[in-house]
Amino acid sequence: MAVITDRIREHLVEAFRASAPGVQSRLERLPVGTGVDPERLHAGVLIAARGNLSLFDDAIEHARDDWRDLLDRANLADADWPDRIDAQFGRA
Repeated sequence: MAVITDRIREHLVEAFRASAPGVQSRLERLPVGTGVDPERLHAGVLIAARGNLSLFDDAIEHARDDWRDLLDRANLADADWPDRIDAQFGRA
């Protein structure tokens, strides 16, 4: 279980409002494979979800099936992913 970072939590609370506790719980329970930064995966899910619960469900399933493809879909697959996360969620 990977604990989400403060900036990811702030974003999901803003994006999902009343559903935020459930969204946070599901993100924290998402299996994180070796070789992937948990915050990167969490950010990828939230970017792909765009504040929509149906898209969030899809992104969670996508992350479980093929996290590399999810990161590509969220534009976090390249080496500049830390900068992209900073731009989207603010500096850590």
